[in-house]
Amino acid sequence: MSFKAQAITGGNLFIAGIGFMGELVDFEPPKFEHETIEASAEIGKYEVVLPTLKPLSTKFTINNVSATYLALLNTKIKQMIYVKMNHTDADGENTQVVATFTGNIKVLEMPKYEMNKEANLALEMSCYFCKYDVNKIPALVYDVDNKIYAVDGIDQYEAIRKNIS
Repeated sequence: MSFKAQAITGGNLFIAGIGFMGELVDFEPPKFEHETIEASAEIGKYEVVLPTLKPLSTKFTINNVSATYLALLNTKIKQMIYVKMNHTDADGENTQVVATFTGNIKVLEMPKYEMNKEANLALEMSCYFCKYDVNKIPALVYDVDNKIYAVDGIDQYEAIRKNIS
């Protein structure tokens, strides 16, 4: 799968499958950062990248203050939020990217009071499940509950799954 330079030309936010079109202002995806340890060699030190990912979190900024978003603070329920994005390259070709997240909202930022400015609400979510589909093909899957971390269809934990169960 190859990508050309693209611009994001549209995006929608969905909560539990219900679309809130036109409300997504900004989306900050999680950083897939691996744990590392420092090792020593004869000529110096280096980092060894471990198969374990650091905790994932993502942030959404929404231009609608609603009780719907406040209800997401219920930590007894895992929330499912997904973002559908259209990426368009210079040739006008579209690539659809769907990012799906399941977890709990850990931060809610109410809008800052500014006269005649858009009221934006921000949510930060701790992710237990994260999936990126590119043109309906899974490109990245992170699933803590099922112990899966698949990149381009290859499960990174398959060989060590029996040791982490």
